Amino acid sequence: MRTKPSKCHCLCLGRRNTRYTSYDPGLSIGVQCVSTVTENAPFKFLGRKIDNIGRTPSLEGIVDSFLNDLNKVDSQQISNVKKAWIYDNYLTSRLNWPFLVYDFSKTLLSKLDAGVIKMLKLWLGLALMADSSALFRDRNSFGMNLKRPSELYKHLRVSKRHILGKSHDDVVTSLPKDNDAPELESRLQFHQQFMIGAQNNRVGLGSSKKVQDTDILKSFIRQDENDKYKIHAMSLEMQNDWLDMGDFCIPLALKWRTLIHDWSPALLKFYLNAFQMTLPDQSNLVRWGKGTEKTCYICGKAVGTAKHLLVGCRVLLDSGQYSRRHDRVLEIIREAVSLSVARAQREITTNERSIGFVREGTRAIKSNVKPYSILKAASDWTIMMDTYEKQYKIPEDICASASRPDIFLYSRILKRVVMIELTVPWETNIPKDHAIKVNKYYELTNELTRNRFVVDLYAVEVGARGITAKSLYNLLKDLGLSRTNINSFLERTSKAALVGSFQIWLGRERNLDSGGERITRVS
Repeated sequence: MRTKPSKCHCLCLGRRNTRYTSYDPGLSIGVQCVSTVTENAPFKFLGRKIDNIGRTPSLEGIVDSFLNDLNKVDSQQISNVKKAWIYDNYLTSRLNWPFLVYDFSKTLLSKLDAGVIKMLKLWLGLALMADSSALFRDRNSFGMNLKRPSELYKHLRVSKRHILGKSHDDVVTSLPKDNDAPELESRLQFHQQFMIGAQNNRVGLGSSKKVQDTDILKSFIRQDENDKYKIHAMSLEMQNDWLDMGDFCIPLALKWRTLIHDWSPALLKFYLNAFQMTLPDQSNLVRWGKGTEKTCYICGKAVGTAKHLLVGCRVLLDSGQYSRRHDRVLEIIREAVSLSVARAQREITTNERSIGFVREGTRAIKSNVKPYSILKAASDWTIMMDTYEKQYKIPEDICASASRPDIFLYSRILKRVVMIELTVPWETNIPKDHAIKVNKYYELTNELTRNRFVVDLYAVEVGARGITAKSLYNLLKDLGLSRTNINSFLERTSKAALVGSFQIWLGRERNLDSGGERITRVS
């Protein structure tokens, strides 16, 4: 057994006259001295600090110490994104034990939240007046899914109840519970009786991992916090686009690896403020009292909001800024189509078979199951793409039409045509723009059908702020791509659209050339 001198304490009493007093005997283990226990002094027992009459000391010191740690991290000469990573992965773990053994008041938790929000907004470049829920919402709600101290405190209170509930001591199990404990336990009981039973009572059809009660209770707390964020967003005049976007958009996968190594701090700052409608555009500058003119200084017609600048300015449209952003995204979609075409052509000469799992003592069963793809095996698949610099014309033997979808893919052998039309709109306008694009090629689709071609039309959208629509995911899936390739293409198209919008934003103050019709291209 190894003894740790730092964990040892001694108390020695000596009689002097008629009283016993403590003294330091000078005990040591090896070369380290053993500390003495001072009479009537606070002490630490099982990680909990207790004063001489059994009361816990003021928790202000714990809160101030954590806020000082935030300031120390802020003073380090590292990137701001890494500072946020340190908070989320290291500093929050230092709160676990105090939250587990002490009872924090709402005032102290609010003080912790305020200090954390202030620093995170500073590190990530989010405007001070932006809704802080963007930092703590889960990714399905278009948030960054960072840890909020007050929510972490609720999670650890659940863990504490679970630990104490397994005790065999009636005194421990009868300790008073939190005010929200009865409601959470009632929801847990309902979940165990009706939800888990419905999932597990299917013998022979698979297995499921047992979920701990604490994890279920924590999911309830997380769900309640997200509901509070939604209720708060409904009361806001702005910064609530994310409430409706979940029906037709896919949230960005904001992983730390991507934010630290792939995105620049300026790009992250632009994304967060563009998503929260807190970019310093002319409309916001007037709202904040830092400007007097709301009209767009590029076109001089509409209100100069970020939405107008990124998708609605006529001068930027005529100058080709939007088209170049559109073509960057289209090039990546073209790569996905080319990958699927190459596989379809390879299937003509090779016979690929998937190998399933083989149990010990059994034989492999050959299977011809292949992932579904709209591109069947053929050697004459031809891809044509319409860009700002170069246009194409549909062959007359296929269809005599002047319409040009962004990507026109055809095979004369299979008598099959795939048309892809890309739009880079404002995210809230995706459903409307999707319907417009589908109706735009209604006549072309009918004419190709009359010419005995099987037609697949895909109207896909990638938002100007980098949020991809579900229509793009459906296209990549129908192309027969693997899940890894789908995620890669979604990430690349998202970044291409976001970088294009960021370049438009950086070039907003560039002067017009002598003709007044073309904006200098942002390199």
